[in-house]
Amino acid sequence: MRKGACFAALIAGLLLVSGCGPKAITVGSRPFPAARPVFNDASGKALEGLPPAEETIRVVFLEFPWCPACADVWRALRTAAKPFPQGTVRVYRVLFDRETLLSPAGRREVPPLRPAPLPEGDGPEDAGLLKVTTLTAIPDRFHKEFRVSQGPVLLLLDAEGKVEKRWIGFSAGMSRELSSEIRNRSRVLSPRLPGT
Repeated sequence: MRKGACFAALIAGLLLVSGCGPKAITVGSRPFPAARPVFNDASGKALEGLPPAEETIRVVFLEFPWCPACADVWRALRTAAKPFPQGTVRVYRVLFDRETLLSPAGRREVPPLRPAPLPEGDGPEDAGLLKVTTLTAIPDRFHKEFRVSQGPVLLLLDAEGKVEKRWIGFSAGMSRELSSEIRNRSRVLSPRLPGT
């Protein structure tokens, strides 16, 4: 009997501890605002959540340094948003300002070895179809708050900030899926006619 009680106490303790630590960003979760500031905006201001946006569709793009698939995800986002009026989609581009450097001295976190350029067509002179808000993840705080093991990660949020859809990596059908999701969530909007 004593052995069973000890085992039950051990299981209860493990279950309690398993709830601690960074949480995964899953479909159905409402990750932002976080319990502490996890982003810096362009001015350097620390933020717990995403800045407000007027756009109907909000997408969070977690973009990592040296991410070959990130360019494909940007192309998929652009292709998916193209049929819809400008101002329909807001992308929160979250950059990570640390990457792992492997050297003979060991492994360490360093600032990115090259700056992350704006995706093609997102220069200040090109308004484009996507409105992009760039944020930088605060390295220690973001990783203590959220568990993200691989990227890129794309999150489609509902009006209250709950994750409705999540993509990890890139797939050939991503732009078609995104376009369908945008259409489903913006029933009042009709896609632009070809040539307009």
